[in-house]
Amino acid sequence: MKNDKIVNIAEGELRVGDILLLQAGDLIPADLKLLESRGLEVDEFELTGEIRPVDKKVDDEAVFVYRGSKVIRGNGKGIVVATGEETEYGEILKQRWGQVKFEFPSLIKGKYFVLLVVLLPPFIVSLTQYSDLALVCVMYLALAVLVILLQNNELFKYILTSREVKKIESQNIQIQDVTAFESLKNINIVCLDKTGVLTTRDLKVKRIHFADETPDMDSFASDRYMHSLTKIACALCNDVVFFEKIALADSIDRALIAFASKTGINVNELMSKSKRIYEKPFDSEDRYMACGFELEAGKTYFAKGDPEVILKMCQTYATVAGIEKKLDLDFLSSMNAKTHTINQNGDVAIALAYSSNAVENSPLHYTFLCLLQLENPVKPGVLNVVKTLQEEGIRALILTGDRSETALKISGEIGIENQSGYCLSGKSMAQMDFSEVARQSDYVSVFARLLPSQKGVLIMLLQQRNNIVAMLGDGPNDTVALKVADVGISFVENSSPLAKRVSKILINELADLLTLIQSAKRLQGRIKYLMLLRSMVLLSMFLILYAWMLS
Repeated sequence: MKNDKIVNIAEGELRVGDILLLQAGDLIPADLKLLESRGLEVDEFELTGEIRPVDKKVDDEAVFVYRGSKVIRGNGKGIVVATGEETEYGEILKQRWGQVKFEFPSLIKGKYFVLLVVLLPPFIVSLTQYSDLALVCVMYLALAVLVILLQNNELFKYILTSREVKKIESQNIQIQDVTAFESLKNINIVCLDKTGVLTTRDLKVKRIHFADETPDMDSFASDRYMHSLTKIACALCNDVVFFEKIALADSIDRALIAFASKTGINVNELMSKSKRIYEKPFDSEDRYMACGFELEAGKTYFAKGDPEVILKMCQTYATVAGIEKKLDLDFLSSMNAKTHTINQNGDVAIALAYSSNAVENSPLHYTFLCLLQLENPVKPGVLNVVKTLQEEGIRALILTGDRSETALKISGEIGIENQSGYCLSGKSMAQMDFSEVARQSDYVSVFARLLPSQKGVLIMLLQQRNNIVAMLGDGPNDTVALKVADVGISFVENSSPLAKRVSKILINELADLLTLIQSAKRLQGRIKYLMLLRSMVLLSMFLILYAWMLS
């Protein structure tokens, strides 16, 4: 909006102070501070790594929306606070691109000729002792070349490094900047992004809580009625109309559909047989969605969403045996306590309800079915990597844009020692002096809700305290941190182009980090050994020449 009129202008013409109107599907062109928000949900994965859309409210800490984010639902109005390179996304785009290769070193430098003076006395004596002057000159010329070459540390380092790089690259690890080996051998802190590095990018159904039981997940392969109804609800209660579009579904919907499929439901067949007769799409204001189907057992309606909202929609609840009971205070207290525990544990709580009563295809009331506990699972092998790093004396930190509860949960699962027992958030960092952030970084190992620039600032503060820092990240939100770290590491696959371009090394999986560190230390050992060997050869050669001359 300009001069209280709605106009359509190009991104490059935006100025600080302009008012932007936001609606579903918009790609946000600048950093904004919200003035109005109606059910606004924004996908910030590319910027923060958060795998779920973020609710944006005017009276909340999430009052800012950032360039590069996408509006998923709702609408709103915001004032431009930064444009172009001044935005968070702009900071990412300003980072260095390209590769740094190890150039062949100069063979001859002036300082290498100084040691040739030591050859002059034996050379002069040889000229007086032997008549074949040409042979003497050729022999001492060869010795002079050998002395010059043996002094060339860069040459031998180049040869050893090239061999080590070829060995590493044979394992499909890409070295984009060979100078990284210089830092790798000395790193004492490894900063790890959460989503995509420590955990997968998907959610997974971890547990299902009924009113009177939390059954073992393997039991859902049985045909018990409530188990079957739960699986059907997971397969159908979503916004996916066509089975082919499942990959584009919300992360929660994908998790529920995957659970139904894993427990014996042919989702494609069920969707094709079930006629959708009612639909209420998810809305961030209502915080739930609902849909109805004509099933073999008759018309059935399902609702899914925030447990607090779903409970208010229900008059009864079902036991595992299928007995419906009227909601009472004990049941509500139990469900609220379970929901609180799930959220505090860093997982996601989603409630399911069903109904067979409807007027004109609209449910009259619902029966509470179950509480779903979803987690963002840790990748295989992460625990072993963190343990090995700690055994090597290397400290591991988590730097993520995700929730504090989730970050703390993951740190506990993978064995990252967090001496303080709490998490430092980006909001808290923004209110602290750099000196205080640096001081706390000595004992805080988990940092959450960080903006991309805050990740970079934190790494620079760690470096100022004489640490050598490696950063592992896979998204555009990690680009600043990857750039400023002594060694930026991303992945050959499943990393954003921005992250790949600024990283010094691309690996296949987290375990490759251990391979790199071992390789760097092995290379350093060989360089030191060869330096000692060259020094011994030079010393031995001079001792032999002078012993011959004096005799």
